[in-house]
Amino acid sequence: MAKILIVDDAPIVLKILRLVLSTEGHEVDAAANGKEALLKLESNVYNIAIFDVNMPDISGIELTKKALSSPNGKNLKVVILSTETSPEMRDKGKDAGAIGWLHKPFENEALINLIQSLL
Repeated sequence: MAKILIVDDAPIVLKILRLVLSTEGHEVDAAANGKEALLKLESNVYNIAIFDVNMPDISGIELTKKALSSPNGKNLKVVILSTETSPEMRDKGKDAGAIGWLHKPFENEALINLIQSLL
């Protein structure tokens, strides 16, 4: 199982992600924004991170860049979670280092399958 960091400014999304992932046996840590996520990354090593794109302080794209360049982010696999569907936005995520993209609203099974494919 994996240690996963989930980051979203919507409490209900965090709740759903935590429920689905912990039910699958993963250890889940949550942050409500990018600043909080970077603090967690300073003292924890995660296998996978799921970042919302549109957050008030640091976008998921910028957070991806910062997380992957942090000392504890060297082996981190980042998935972007967003309502954004444009190819340009997906390219920005990929260019930042994200290796997966999940659209909101997501099916629980799609989330589970994506995480399993990254392990």
